[in-house]
Order: sequence, then C-alpha cells, then structure tokens
Amino acid sequence: MKNWSTISLEEIKETVKQKLLIERLELEDVTAADIDDDMPLFGEGLGLDSVEAFEIMVGLEVVFGVMVEGIAADQLKEHLYNASSIAKFIEASVREQAELRPAAGSL
Repeated sequence: MKNWSTISLEEIKETVKQKLLIERLELEDVTAADIDDDMPLFGEGLGLDSVEAFEIMVGLEVVFGVMVEGIAADQLKEHLYNASSIAKFIEASVREQAELRPAAGSL
C-alpha cells in the first residue's frame, strides 16, 4: 500500500476524485475536472446517496487504509462533505497513524 503520509494534500485530493469517487462509484461521464474541490458530494452537488456514502467509507479503508469506525455520525458527515474535506480527513488520519508507528529500528 502506498505511504499516504508523505503525499501532498493536492495528490490525495486528486486520488479521492479519481479512485474513490469516479472509479469506485463507477460514475459515468464524470471526470476529476468535473468535481470541484468544494462541491458538495451529496444532494444538490454531485448527487450521491447514502449507499454511495457507505461505498466511500469502504473505499477509504481499501484505498487509503483509513478506517471510520468510532467516528460520530455528525463528524463523519463533515468529513465526507466534499473532495477537499475527505482529503483533509485522510491526510490527518494517515499522519496520525504514521506518528503512532514506531520508527524503524526503535524496537
């Protein structure tokens, strides 16, 4: 799995659009350029529904190794609001995971 803790926020954002949204949700006729960073993903924006929200949560673990277990529904809703908020959530999660891992050779 890719080490996401060393990747820029912009790269994470582009991966969210391409791998997590377009490919995972099989969005036809949508390109990464069509998805504005701040466009709401649900309802009026991209028009995703609750089934697709679940698929995004599964994809967070599969693509980025980020799990959403234990996160309150309100917080999760904020994290999944748009491509930018998802990318920031991933960045914070992978950096936190990297800090918790023991440094090589410290054991």
